[in-house]
Amino acid sequence: MNSILTLAWPAARLGEAIHVLASNAGMTSRSKNQSVLSNPESHIDLSNKNELGQWLNWATSKLQIEMEPVKTNGAQFNHFLRCAAPVLIRYCHQGNPVFLLLLNANRRHAVLISPQLKRIKCTLPSLRALLWSDFTQTSLMQIQSLIEQTDIPQRQWSRVKNVLLNRRINLQYFDDCWLLRVPPSTSFPSQLAHAGIPRRLFAMLATFSCVYILELIGWALIGWGALAGRFDPGWLLAWALLLLSMVPFHLWGSWLQGSVSVQVGTLLKKRLLAGALAMDMDSVRRQGVGQLLGRVIESQAIDSLVLSGGFTALVAIIELVLASAILIIGAGGLAHAFLLWGWLLVATFIAKYYYVQLRRWTQTRIKLSHDLIERMVGHRTRLAQEPSANRHQDEDLLIDEFLQQSKVFDRSSIPLIGGLPRGWLLIGLAGLAPNFIFGSADVLGLIIGLGGVLLAYRALSSVASGVAGLARAMVAWEQIHELFHAAAQQENTSILQPDTRAVITDAQDKTAPALLQANQLAFTHARQQLPVLSQFDLSIYPGDRVLLEGPSGCGKSTLAALLVGLRQADSGLLLLKGLDRATWGSEWRHMTTAAPQFHENHVLSGTLAFNLLMGRNWPPSEDDMAEAKQLCMELGLGELIDRMPGGLRQMVGETGWQLSHGERSRMYLARALLQKSDFVVLDESFAALDPGTLKQCLTTAMVWAPTLLVIAHR
Repeated sequence: MNSILTLAWPAARLGEAIHVLASNAGMTSRSKNQSVLSNPESHIDLSNKNELGQWLNWATSKLQIEMEPVKTNGAQFNHFLRCAAPVLIRYCHQGNPVFLLLLNANRRHAVLISPQLKRIKCTLPSLRALLWSDFTQTSLMQIQSLIEQTDIPQRQWSRVKNVLLNRRINLQYFDDCWLLRVPPSTSFPSQLAHAGIPRRLFAMLATFSCVYILELIGWALIGWGALAGRFDPGWLLAWALLLLSMVPFHLWGSWLQGSVSVQVGTLLKKRLLAGALAMDMDSVRRQGVGQLLGRVIESQAIDSLVLSGGFTALVAIIELVLASAILIIGAGGLAHAFLLWGWLLVATFIAKYYYVQLRRWTQTRIKLSHDLIERMVGHRTRLAQEPSANRHQDEDLLIDEFLQQSKVFDRSSIPLIGGLPRGWLLIGLAGLAPNFIFGSADVLGLIIGLGGVLLAYRALSSVASGVAGLARAMVAWEQIHELFHAAAQQENTSILQPDTRAVITDAQDKTAPALLQANQLAFTHARQQLPVLSQFDLSIYPGDRVLLEGPSGCGKSTLAALLVGLRQADSGLLLLKGLDRATWGSEWRHMTTAAPQFHENHVLSGTLAFNLLMGRNWPPSEDDMAEAKQLCMELGLGELIDRMPGGLRQMVGETGWQLSHGERSRMYLARALLQKSDFVVLDESFAALDPGTLKQCLTTAMVWAPTLLVIAHR
């Protein structure tokens, strides 16, 4: 344990430590000047997790990486280190915070980076004992006191202590860990390079190339022996050894293929999820439910389609290259190879025709799915309003269109799947026919040429299935490319150090300038010509309680979205504590929050506590739970919590406890207030409440919100 402490970095070198860990993990350049990332100022309390987290977010944004707080318990510790590394670990030694840089780990050892920039191995049990040492000392005293009150023989005390201590440690969480990772907004080639995909892909291609070369040598060996009349045991043994040597190469290539598939699929899903969260709200609104569902389905399939089709095509390319070389050596010579290349040109036109028909079929399918979902969602409205004779006319037309397109698409697959390899077999044999008929080539040349034809036939069979998968992937890409590119538009972290932000806040509190100031704001919705906001001015000061009234459609909700950072103004100036959104970065969203209109808010399937505290770190602490319950009591939800069997941990949502209209309104209000933001916007949050409950909730909101803007209809 003492040896591990010699690997600890002092808090004064934390900036350098992060840069060293990131560079050793391949996330940033080693040649980059370490002075770019300064060490934390002395007045920042690194023993405070919130202050440390803010500083780490700022520091990692300077290196264009991310750092996520994670936690583990004693039971999952070894598995956690193997999966989560590289990790920054904080540990308190003699009352002072120190940091360990864990680069990677296996089943037995962890690799730490020392302050002398050396990589040192340590055992996982010793690292585990260090991190839980304070808890161990306290637990041993309690266990000793407990054992002394039992009738357990003293000779068994040591074993009982270890068992009880291990059980306690297995249940005890350690949350002073931060995982370093490349952000999803990084270019996808950079993410692939960091994950080592190009290296593994090259190794996979080299391995499969060796497999095919060994296969060709083996068949050449047995063929030569047969033609030369040398079928002695030595030749057969050599042939068997060559075939046997292919087994480890094939297994290794298959493992590399699976590894690449899993890693690329994981990166792609992360990228799409980040893109979905970063998409502009207006672009999401313009899409129907069916279109969004189609994107979800396609995003689930694209990684497997790309990888399966891509790997099949890569292996087929290797086979085609070898087949071309064999055809040139064979009886047909270069002309025989030209036949293969010409047939490949024909294959491109067949593949293009297949892609066009697949694309049309997919568009029709998505259109049909969208219409079906829309009709299911509006089923009650249709029963009440639409004449029964007209309900299925459009559905029948769409189904008929889909069936017709399906027939065309099915016919387009026949030339690709069946015609492409079989057509080449006929052409390839026809290319050998003149040499066979006129006897212009020897038997060996004919056999070599026939082998090249069969190898190309096998390759084209793989090409057919690979092209089908790639075509489906290209069609799926059209549905998800917007999500993929949206991930690159994520907001940056604040360019201000945490200590600078604190100085700005203190100064403003003393001089009391405007908390939020808008000058000449203008905003126009997409596909509209007239602006919904034009030359709008607003000043809100700390502690203000502002009521904004207006008729429907006048831009109240649009203004709320601009103020809390959900939208970007087309022109004008918007300042929060004297700084614009580009300066604050993602911190703007942390310092402002809104309870959107009722139809734009949602009860997620989960516990009531999750729905209330989703704006904080999860899982919540006991203080978070107590604060959430206290706010619910003040909002009049105490009776609801007492009525639910699980209290705050009761499952709610579509598949759980059904909340009434008013209960959901108050839950949305509590969710916004519990985010502890400096500025809170309540957009028609009281519309579903009776006058008495409205007064109670408004009073509570004015107490809990530091600065409040309430939007209501005139």
